Amino acid sequence: METTESGANPTRESLMLVLNVKLLREQNLPLGILAGAVAALIGALLWMGITVATGMEFGLVAIAIGAGVGYAVRFAGKGVTKTFGIVGAVCTLLSCVAGEILSVIQMVANADGYSFFEALSKTDLSIAIPKILESFSVITYVIYGIGIYEGYKFSFRKLTPQEIQEAGLAPTSTTP
Repeated sequence: METTESGANPTRESLMLVLNVKLLREQNLPLGILAGAVAALIGALLWMGITVATGMEFGLVAIAIGAGVGYAVRFAGKGVTKTFGIVGAVCTLLSCVAGEILSVIQMVANADGYSFFEALSKTDLSIAIPKILESFSVITYVIYGIGIYEGYKFSFRKLTPQEIQEAGLAPTSTTP
């Protein structure tokens, strides 16, 4: 264990403070937001693809989107504050809702013989979005809630054993 300038061993609290300052300096919120947005876009497209291909919605997709968005925010943003969790949760919610909307537009396009972009251009989103949201059931909200929680939970940086060791916070062995 390192000693301070006065020769005394630092307290656990002072080591935690140093580690917290180091972690806060390494955070990158803009990069975390960008990674979360990209993962959310990919998630929405996957949601649409799976829903259109199967004709069914799978709740596990929302949970997977939450985990994927959360990991993207964690990896890119290296966040330790609640802001990163909120970014993961919001990106997850937007991804799930966008996936629902894109799915409906693609199904309408398929049924009417349009391309996706033709159907999108003919869709009045100010009418379509509220109608889609009205169709949600209680289970939809529960599944979204789980996905959003995953997006929040996985957005935080986890300390590696090496970081804990380097900070002097690893438990010391007491072998006789």
